[in-house]
Amino acid sequence: MKKSAFILAAAVLAAGVYGAGLSVEIDGRNQKIKFSGEKGVKFLYPQKGDAQPYYLEFRDTAELPLGWTEYSISFVPDKTGWITLGLSTSGNTKKGMDDWVEYDKLEVENGKLRNPSFEFMSTKGDLFAWRYYTKKTEKLDKKDAPDGKNYVAVLRAKPIRQGLYVTAGKPVTIKFLARSGGMTPQEKEAPFFSDQSAPQAK
Repeated sequence: MKKSAFILAAAVLAAGVYGAGLSVEIDGRNQKIKFSGEKGVKFLYPQKGDAQPYYLEFRDTAELPLGWTEYSISFVPDKTGWITLGLSTSGNTKKGMDDWVEYDKLEVENGKLRNPSFEFMSTKGDLFAWRYYTKKTEKLDKKDAPDGKNYVAVLRAKPIRQGLYVTAGKPVTIKFLARSGGMTPQEKEAPFFSDQSAPQAK
């Protein structure tokens, strides 16, 4: 185990963390894209009503490890077009505390995703091409980043999202690294919305 993992373990234990699991949402509702052939994270969260044919949530409530671990999900879209990929968590495990999950190094087969390792910033100072809801999501210039120097941290209520272009009938596989980000006391923050449309900074 690397030194950074020991440091994170100490922080987690000190905070009394139980630990959230991961959640990856695949949302085709905007263009009415349905999915089949779902594989990957062991629990596929069931949907009801109008969302059911067009929305998948690969969700695992098991506590994530402290070290970076590779995961993979796959599905087959029935139409060509844009869906939304969202990275989140299974939810907080202790009242008054936020359970963070960290992600990095996304790799997509049969799909087009921009800035998959969060290395590029926009002209507005946000992570280029991503939509997110707290500046705490940005983990910049980190020595323990597994790919490059940046990664992201998310909550159930504050995910990070981006449009993903897919092709009808072609299986999409998404690989990524994830780990527990520890637990912190909940704090009130001013509303924040990253500017997803801002161009990449040079």
